[in-house]
Amino acid sequence: MSLPGFCYNAPMRRQLLETVLESVPESSSYSGRTILVTGASGQIGINVVALALARGAQVIAAEHKTQLGVTHPRLTLVSADLAAPAALAFPRADILIHTPPIWLLPDALPAVIAAGIRRAVVFGSASMSSKRDSLNATEQAVVDSLARAEEKVTAAAAREGLALTLLRPTMTYGMGLDINITRMARTIRRLHVMPVYHPASGLRQPVHARDLAEAALAAWNNPATFGKAYNLGGGERLSYRAMVQRLFMHLDATPRFLPLPFLPQTLDLLHRLFPALHVNGEIARRMNRDLVADNAPAARDFGYRPREFLAGQVIL
Repeated sequence: MSLPGFCYNAPMRRQLLETVLESVPESSSYSGRTILVTGASGQIGINVVALALARGAQVIAAEHKTQLGVTHPRLTLVSADLAAPAALAFPRADILIHTPPIWLLPDALPAVIAAGIRRAVVFGSASMSSKRDSLNATEQAVVDSLARAEEKVTAAAAREGLALTLLRPTMTYGMGLDINITRMARTIRRLHVMPVYHPASGLRQPVHARDLAEAALAAWNNPATFGKAYNLGGGERLSYRAMVQRLFMHLDATPRFLPLPFLPQTLDLLHRLFPALHVNGEIARRMNRDLVADNAPAARDFGYRPREFLAGQVIL
């Protein structure tokens, strides 16, 4: 199932959360638990909030610029700017599920500890390893920020007695809020062709945001995950070219590729001229590098079973 892409404004994200809530079977498996979700209006956060509510949890949804505005008897909305930790204060909770960039968490941890939380599932990014050798200064800075943040969070967790699990997803999609698969879909709709750096043979393992939310909720109450980090990919590995071809077909479009031998240099030039576009030559070079995850440890420890690419409800 494919739905039209959503914008980044609050009404659209509220509609997105309501759509996910309607699609989740209700149970009482998390009744009596209070979960603090940071980044609640992001693509993973929206799914965590919806799944936790559907399973009976009390949910504190912390968000900053985007206000979801959803009313639910077990949902508390909290305005929280993680970049301004001096002003942070959270209601009491049992578990933290942190979904925005991990570098926002270290300075916010004192407020998390003050809320009585002693268990945290924290999302990082597989980019820490997949972009480690990037020649782009902006990407290298992101890799360094991810690594430093993980080190700080891990050290603080050990110091404060916080049981920590780190989840590092690969290319995340599914809610129409990402800059990878959704951007490709928009390119296909507008240009009816996808530029590639031939042969575009690097393996990819896109992972649906709903599966990542399921992973976080499966891991939080499982002692086998305490103190561990997991790389999480989707349920299927495809070459970059095959991934794009699948996307064309999902959009009911005829697959058309435009091989460009100078695509890396072209994107590097665009990056210098228009840095706000978030494109650079490394994007093209990685089309021929494998960027996948080993799901086996997560499958063993908490039953991680993600869907195949574009299976189920997808918003693009």
